[in-house]
Amino acid sequence: MSPQVNDTGRARPRLVLWVGPRHSGKTTAAGELVRLARRRGLAVAGVLAPAIRRAGELVGFEVEDIATGRRVELARLDRGGDLRAGRFAFSKEALAFGTSALLAGRDAALVVVDEFGPLELAGEGWRGAVDVLLGSSARVVMLVVREELAPAVESLYADFRPVMVPAAGSDAAERVLEMLAAP
Repeated sequence: MSPQVNDTGRARPRLVLWVGPRHSGKTTAAGELVRLARRRGLAVAGVLAPAIRRAGELVGFEVEDIATGRRVELARLDRGGDLRAGRFAFSKEALAFGTSALLAGRDAALVVVDEFGPLELAGEGWRGAVDVLLGSSARVVMLVVREELAPAVESLYADFRPVMVPAAGSDAAERVLEMLAAP
């Protein structure tokens, strides 16, 4: 199978790695891209993972279904949970909620996956949903990735020829929107 075509004969989705340093505003920038894409009439799906802060300190993350706006707590700092990655404990129910939101976007113009990190590189988290999405008719799948993990993610999905886009770049959103406009 050519890296450009899947087994149904459809063009493979384009894979974008939306890259930036830890806590640098990647999620905020991805949310703005979602708003811009919707203003252009494009179908957008997936998940965003906004931070939960208490007294200015990071204590966890939520997962937001982009299509519905519904949010649930995804991970908490230093607390018991179903699945651990670094200092965070992740809720299996929240991961299932996010997976459902991702898979519901199989035919969207843009599917955002915030974020693709250590859990996914270990085969957990959103990994299964991302693998399904890459075989779907979604036009662009965008993985939000910390810059230190980008080489590993790029290697993992090398057959999809990922395009790295610095999330903080002044033209970041426009670059992705151009990919969405391409046939």
